[in-house]
Amino acid sequence: MHTIDRYLLTELLKSLFAILIILGLIIGTVGLLQLLEKATISHLNPKVVLPLMGFYVLRFLARTVPPAFFVAILMVLGRMYQDYEITALASCGVSMAKLYRSISKSLIITIPLTAWLALIVQPWAAGEMETIIIAQKQAAADLIGIKSGTFNEYMQGNLVFYVEDIDGRTEAMRNIFIQHRHNDILGLVTASHGQHTYDSKTRNHFVTLTKGRRYEGNPGTANFTIAEFDSYTLRIAESPQKQSDVRAARHSWQLYNSSDIKDRTEFWERLSYPLSMITLMLVAIPLSRSLPRQGIYGRLVVAFLVYFMFLNMHSVAVSWMKKQVTPEWLGMWWVQAVLLCIVGLILVYDSYWFKRLRRKISRFFAPPVYY
Repeated sequence: MHTIDRYLLTELLKSLFAILIILGLIIGTVGLLQLLEKATISHLNPKVVLPLMGFYVLRFLARTVPPAFFVAILMVLGRMYQDYEITALASCGVSMAKLYRSISKSLIITIPLTAWLALIVQPWAAGEMETIIIAQKQAAADLIGIKSGTFNEYMQGNLVFYVEDIDGRTEAMRNIFIQHRHNDILGLVTASHGQHTYDSKTRNHFVTLTKGRRYEGNPGTANFTIAEFDSYTLRIAESPQKQSDVRAARHSWQLYNSSDIKDRTEFWERLSYPLSMITLMLVAIPLSRSLPRQGIYGRLVVAFLVYFMFLNMHSVAVSWMKKQVTPEWLGMWWVQAVLLCIVGLILVYDSYWFKRLRRKISRFFAPPVYY
């Protein structure tokens, strides 16, 4: 590898690694705040907060690599312009094409890394998060407010639940009393043992009672029905949390083979992250060019405007593809085409012949000078 290539790759990868650490800390902090809020509201076990935060960072890490790569190029080349290193390289015969070729070698590392994060790590992390959350719902009866020794009301007071004791390790309940009113008919259920369960598909909480009796009838009358049972399951509450997006945890190959347009959109969105590295690199190199008097980040504001425009167009492309506003073959590729057009315009603006054309036009419209 050429010395210049090795120098550029080293500086670029160091900057990329530092930016990813900063973005990872920001994502982790946001995820931690959300998880702590859930831990407070839903009685989420604090022991699982840190593992969930780690999976949260891994889930969104693929989305941070393209902007981090974009900013890393701006920082490295901006500093080199400011320190006249680019000028020195140009005097040694290093052209802009050579600069593109040197930086493009970093794609050999960054594109496979981003593809692995987006296609494999992202759905795996989402699945692990879902597994932990469902396990918490299944294991903890107090998620729905069941407390031993107290009366608990559900269904707007139509169901009153009392349990004498709950085993802290197995969640097994002992000596249970339930009052249930349905269609103006009062039902009383007593049981010696019970177990809380959670159905992740319907998001309903159930209590399965064993060895008990059920009384049903109208108060003030002798018309009561008494029945004994060995097992009796009763729905006591529905989880207030929204149903999770199982599509985010689905394997990328399953999404690709699916006939559902939303599944295929999810797949192309994941694939767009590594592919966008190429167009972002092509945009970042000319935008990093700055004159010494412009400072180290002469075009930084323009660069970030271009990136946020790309980010908004990407969101629109995902929405349009889900709603089938754009055909699947077009998908999100028109966003990359727009970026390539921007690259062309920047290169034309910086070209020597365009500068000559601007000077000729300015001279033509300049007012005459009289001596």
